[in-house]
Amino acid sequence: MGPALGWVAAAYSGQPQITMPYGLGDTTDLTGALAVLKLAGLAAVVESHDTIRLADGRRARFPTLTQRPRDEPDVAAELLLLAPRTVTTTQIALAEQTETVLLVDVDHRRVWVDGEQVLGVHERWKDAAPIYVTFAVARMLAVNGSTFDGMVRAGFTAGQVDDALARLGKRVHRTDIGWESRKVGGLVDFAIACYPGPSGVKTQWTSDLPLPEQADRLIGAGCRISGRAISDRPGYPIIGRRDLPYRLVAFTENEVDMAALGFEPDQVGFAGTELIRPADATIFLTAAAAGYRDRTDDFITANTLLRADFRNDDDAASLEEVRNQLQFLADTGYDLRHNLPS
Repeated sequence: MGPALGWVAAAYSGQPQITMPYGLGDTTDLTGALAVLKLAGLAAVVESHDTIRLADGRRARFPTLTQRPRDEPDVAAELLLLAPRTVTTTQIALAEQTETVLLVDVDHRRVWVDGEQVLGVHERWKDAAPIYVTFAVARMLAVNGSTFDGMVRAGFTAGQVDDALARLGKRVHRTDIGWESRKVGGLVDFAIACYPGPSGVKTQWTSDLPLPEQADRLIGAGCRISGRAISDRPGYPIIGRRDLPYRLVAFTENEVDMAALGFEPDQVGFAGTELIRPADATIFLTAAAAGYRDRTDDFITANTLLRADFRNDDDAASLEEVRNQLQFLADTGYDLRHNLPS
């Protein structure tokens, strides 16, 4: 500290310090937020230390730990004001699903209020459903191809199939016997590596039961097993038998009473069972189309292996086995469909 501020150090020297918890003396700069709100037609003024008032009379309060001064009346606020330095997709989802949230993105000049975006470019981050259907159609066409009606019978609408084929573009083409990959095996790696993941909610559980017993109980509850754990399941020769993995991955469409199945919440996060309630509902449609009732289709299995938190040599080898088998089946399937010599 320079000589000009030496008195500050002197004031603290040898005196008991009276302090507030870290950050409680800071002010909140809403200059940018007020400017962006004005651009959105929501001119506002600062009414109190934690509240702004919009032109329509509604009050928006931003969260603060500072206590309200005793002589300042506690006026109810209709809106919760969020103006973070970095706006996350979770905050956007909150603003779009909660009408009482006023979200201001200063850097990108975006505003959400009353559950809608009223200023700024509308991003398409939430439009996941068409992408999920696109990858599902890719999984169905990658090995054996399919007719348009066949994809509709699998559970998609005609409009969804049309949209998916358009999104796949030159990766697919229509033949006399239906739709298939334009390049033999060309959709295999795409469907495995470019799939963005199932999204949704993941929870981790643990159990003293052997892994095969855990899998049986989850399958009995309607779950589908994925990843290397299915190598121990009957009738699945694609993944060679190795030591079972440390974690079982299961996908479910419905709520599962894990406690009733003998599971407890995993507090360690390293070993146990991973239960995923995916946002991508097509996982269950393509598994059924592949004839599986207890596991995900092979492409989702490969993607689960690819996304493993702690992928070891066995996981990597299993991933290559599944990929190579799918490429082989795609090549063989093409020859059979077009009556070519193998």
